[in-house]
Amino acid sequence: MLSFSDGVHVRGTSLHMDARRSRPRGLVTHAHADHVGRHECRVSTPATARLCARRWGDASFETHAFGAPWEEGQARVTFLPAGHILGSAMALVEVRGQRILYTGDFRLRPSVTAEPCRLVPADILVMECTFGAPRYRFPPREQVMDQIERFARECMRRREVPILLAYSLGKAQEAGRLLSERGLDVALHGLAYELTRTYRELGVDLRGCRSLAGGLGSETVVILPPHLRRSRLLKRFPRRRTAYLSGWAMDASVRRRFGVDAAFALSDHADFDELLECVRHVGPRQVFTLHGPDGFSDHLRARGVHAQPARVGAQLHLL
Repeated sequence: MLSFSDGVHVRGTSLHMDARRSRPRGLVTHAHADHVGRHECRVSTPATARLCARRWGDASFETHAFGAPWEEGQARVTFLPAGHILGSAMALVEVRGQRILYTGDFRLRPSVTAEPCRLVPADILVMECTFGAPRYRFPPREQVMDQIERFARECMRRREVPILLAYSLGKAQEAGRLLSERGLDVALHGLAYELTRTYRELGVDLRGCRSLAGGLGSETVVILPPHLRRSRLLKRFPRRRTAYLSGWAMDASVRRRFGVDAAFALSDHADFDELLECVRHVGPRQVFTLHGPDGFSDHLRARGVHAQPARVGAQLHLL
């Protein structure tokens, strides 16, 4: 049985994957706040545990390395890299002769700051599909970075501060490294810089990123979390332009909704074509979709895949 009432639970294991309610044992796929429940025992990769400790000061995690299976009740569980942010994991659960792959948030395109995604065959695929509509086909990363660099340098030419809105964990570090590789000075807001220190401790090269507390230079790009886009902090930069970095930049309305001057499709999630590629590679007999449009299941069924949104079958006898 698979239960989708709170995260994902597989009968035969004591683990609840990405559950929000407190559980005796909770598998945490990555260190974004909406995936880290207050469980009695949290199970994650070592990098996720380190990032959570830096972010919330809580180091009480049971950790398992990628590719190192462990027994969980009647099941065998293995973490596989998800490519979303540093330490992000998929969970392969092998129980009663069935292989269930839960993707969590993932990305197939290579990242400069996260481990490359590793897909494996499975009988049942439970997949995140945030961008599961055909309009979400992201441009190549180099093309997007060219656009962001042009935006930043045009701001500097006009003596305006380019401010990029990017989430403090994952997006800020990736954007910071890519911009620093293009010769720009990158200043990160407080939490993003603190998490960058953990990235460095874990071996990710982010030498071109520094704290915003150090002030601005003539070629400085500022990276702030999106929730500060209307904060008093922006008064420090009376001459500024803002840009939002997200896959949602593919929507024409995003600039108006977020009140920004520009938006660029730099995403740490799989786009529509990557979602289809994930299903082709895994080759499941059954797909359940999460955290995205129900219509993505229709696209899969049109391609001969037995698929449905997880919410349609909150309790299904599969095993």
